[in-house]
Amino acid sequence: MLAGVIRETGFKKAEDFYIALGSGKLTAGSIVNKVLQRLKVEEVAEEEAVTPRKRPKARDALASTNYGINVIGVEDVLVRLAKCCTPVPGDPIVGYISLGRGITIHREDCPNAKALMRNPERFTAVEWEGGPTQSFRVQIALDSWDRPRLLEDVARTFAEHGANIVSYGGTVEDQMARNWYVAEVGEVKALRALLTALRNVDGVFDAYRVTPS
Repeated sequence: MLAGVIRETGFKKAEDFYIALGSGKLTAGSIVNKVLQRLKVEEVAEEEAVTPRKRPKARDALASTNYGINVIGVEDVLVRLAKCCTPVPGDPIVGYISLGRGITIHREDCPNAKALMRNPERFTAVEWEGGPTQSFRVQIALDSWDRPRLLEDVARTFAEHGANIVSYGGTVEDQMARNWYVAEVGEVKALRALLTALRNVDGVFDAYRVTPS
């Protein structure tokens, strides 16, 4: 894929291509467009040859507007949210060009994104647009006393903040409960408000966001 783009831009060696990109002779936006155009051609051909188009599942690649994400200088881009850091609207984000999968959106502080910085030419500028267009899943952990009606009070707090609980689990040891919830929230401000409210539930010591990384 990238080799074809390098040839298309007139370079015989990848090293010369990267030097030109780093010096500004080539713009990142133009390269991203060339890569994504190739991805579109391949994906359309594969869909027509193998299976009819299906509705995208959660966290599959979608048009950037479906996630409320603007890829600077590029239109009609396929993006996916990184599972390693689960960004939500309001989080500082970066975009990584994943060959064959469009652009993967990471949180700026994601350890995986930082590790990928060894290939800076694969990153492109992205930003959240004005408002979210769908809910995003986050994992929240609660540390609390194990008391009667705790789960009822916690569930009510989620509902009052418009957060839908998708799954739940937890453990209890010596009257101390550690529970986790996967919930759908709209954006980072709503998440912060929810965490504050959960910390104010009677018996709860702390409520915090959990990321796989």
